Amino acid sequence: MKHKETHPNLDVEGCFGCRVSLVHTGVNSTTTRGAAVSQTEQKARGWDKDMPAYKRLRKQGYQPRGIDGSARLEATATSAAQIESRPDIEKLVARGVAE
Repeated sequence: MKHKETHPNLDVEGCFGCRVSLVHTGVNSTTTRGAAVSQTEQKARGWDKDMPAYKRLRKQGYQPRGIDGSARLEATATSAAQIESRPDIEKLVARGVAE
């Protein structure tokens, strides 16, 4: 580094070159966020099934709570109330709270 010849310790106060010389960049920006990236990709893969199911439910006049899980909801729900208000109906049935 050429600036190190002028200021060997790179600690001269007020010197822009010394301040900038301490900035380093990484090679791969996703290295530290690998888990978050894989979760996002997995969620996006799920949308390949959920988006068309959500559109079909909306076209039939239902209002699901969201896009996520719409394919499972479309396959398992038996009433409009299940589609619009309780997307976790399978868990409730398993616990004996709902039919």
